[in-house]
Amino acid sequence: MIGGLAYKAYQNYQQGRPLLTGGQPQQQALLAAPEGTGYEPGAVTNERAALLVRAMIAAAAADGRIDEKEQQKILGGLRQAGLAGAAEQFLAQEISNPATVDDLANAVSSPEEGVQVYTAARIAVEPDTEEEHEFLVALADRLGIDGDLAAHIDAAARSVSTPR
Repeated sequence: MIGGLAYKAYQNYQQGRPLLTGGQPQQQALLAAPEGTGYEPGAVTNERAALLVRAMIAAAAADGRIDEKEQQKILGGLRQAGLAGAAEQFLAQEISNPATVDDLANAVSSPEEGVQVYTAARIAVEPDTEEEHEFLVALADRLGIDGDLAAHIDAAARSVSTPR
């Protein structure tokens, strides 16, 4: 889901399309990315999946707490990444010592991966606290994601988290 959502936001950004809105069908944002783009499901290794989950935890922990809704999003990310079996130990370790913006950015090896890391972080939270907002701004800056692309990712994240 994260790769497809990141790809859709990136494509819309590159093509100068308007931001996604919550009124658009969720399926549109969740289509799998084409092979060879770096966003397709097959491009996600266990290490990349763990990085995406680490980004979700770090964003959720930015305000000093991980609420129930954020926990559910993270657990969904773990299941999607195929990490459910080792999830408890992984979660406990990451929650007790969440990654920093620099940790996440230093682990990114391509622009596509950076967009997915930012998307994962954004999906994990509704940036309703100053700390979460500042975390996302700092992460976007450190990953080289400009304001327009961040806005497309934000709109795409809202389109899948907004009840229909």
